[in-house]
Amino acid sequence: MFTDNNNPISLRITNIIRYPIHSHENITEIILPLKGDINVIINQECAYVKEGDFYIINNNSIHSIQSIIHESVVAFFYIDLNYYEKKYPYIKYMYFRNNMYSKKCSRIRCDNFDCAKREYKIMFRNKLIGILLSKINKSKVSDDIYTIYEEQLIDSMVNDFNWIQFLNSDQIPSSQLNRYHRVVKYIEDHIYERISLDDIASREYISKNYFCHFWKDISNFSFLERVNFEKIIKSEHFLLTTDDSIASIAEKFDFSDVKYYYKHFKRWYGCTPQIHRKRCRSYMDLEMIHHDIDNREAQELLDDYLVFYSLPSFGNLNLARVADDSLINKIYSLDETHFTKNDMSVVLDLYKYIRIKDNILEINFHAIYQTILLTTVKNFGLTIKIDCSSIGESYFFNALCLFFEFSQFHFGKNIIRRWDYFIKYNENVSLNHIKKIKKIVQANIDKATFRYYLEV
Repeated sequence: MFTDNNNPISLRITNIIRYPIHSHENITEIILPLKGDINVIINQECAYVKEGDFYIINNNSIHSIQSIIHESVVAFFYIDLNYYEKKYPYIKYMYFRNNMYSKKCSRIRCDNFDCAKREYKIMFRNKLIGILLSKINKSKVSDDIYTIYEEQLIDSMVNDFNWIQFLNSDQIPSSQLNRYHRVVKYIEDHIYERISLDDIASREYISKNYFCHFWKDISNFSFLERVNFEKIIKSEHFLLTTDDSIASIAEKFDFSDVKYYYKHFKRWYGCTPQIHRKRCRSYMDLEMIHHDIDNREAQELLDDYLVFYSLPSFGNLNLARVADDSLINKIYSLDETHFTKNDMSVVLDLYKYIRIKDNILEINFHAIYQTILLTTVKNFGLTIKIDCSSIGESYFFNALCLFFEFSQFHFGKNIIRRWDYFIKYNENVSLNHIKKIKKIVQANIDKATFRYYLEV
């Protein structure tokens, strides 16, 4: 477990078969399965989260976790929303999603890397991995790099995975977002009262008709649907933690008749409140099986996650695991007072991290991954240096293809398009050899910039 009371993000890596029903006040939790698939049962949904995906659990959301087969290992990120309120005043009232909502109780499958938001999700997951790597590799530089990843992660969460923004392909004006979040805050603050359109329209100084259109356009739900949804979700806490009657819970949330509470509860949960209470209590009667793992085991798991799971199409490819800490430290430690970020480009000597051992191609993807990730986070340019004479021809082209497959999987085309390419000129290298390099690059990037260099 990597907790730090002075940090706004707490981490733990846990071995799980069955994890109890619980919630976190003023905490957004992100789940990253490192080994094995899991089911996350959260409010009215059951989300199937595959190894390699991630899932966001919102503030105060009641949830439990179960492994699918045998045991799973999961990294948990607990984000303290109080810490970020100064920068993002409505962060406690934002709903964060990395997949679409269902309008009824359902099983959903996490589809992070098969949708229009794929590249946002790839970079978000990379930042999660960067935070894990920084915490496991304890050093002053790691702590400072962690701070960079942490800031970028929260910015991405707010700007890319705020549910309202996530729904829309176009950027929503800040004035509309602020109005939306003000209304959500009002609903939360008055959750035990009757909330009317008149109340909201009056507070926002707009007509009821205008507000209804605004709300429907921005959220895909009517205002009354949202109010009833919030009341039902909040009522689950009393359903599971007290023996209060269904009628008294309905009255607490100002439903005019208990039958309306039943109606809305069944819409979202797919069953009556009594059945839901019985199911959850039966689950809690089972043995809860989970334990945190130590730093050494966490490092091994993260290595396996990065090396083997992240590159499934590479089969039995042997991968060197040693990261080039000197390069990472240099990139981090650059004195940015002497240049603008747009003027700085890091040169990645690709074939420095590739070797042939016992006729087996080995690639140090750890060093390559961390270099690309850090230059991307710091908004530096990246130049890929290609030495045509470094290894034999068949290995050379295979390694270049694998590099692009790796890079596209982890970073997406939008990042790769920013890179430049230096090709080393050598009299012993044929023109066809260089043409083949360019063909491989251009197969992955539409408009690549090539330059040639000569060592004297």
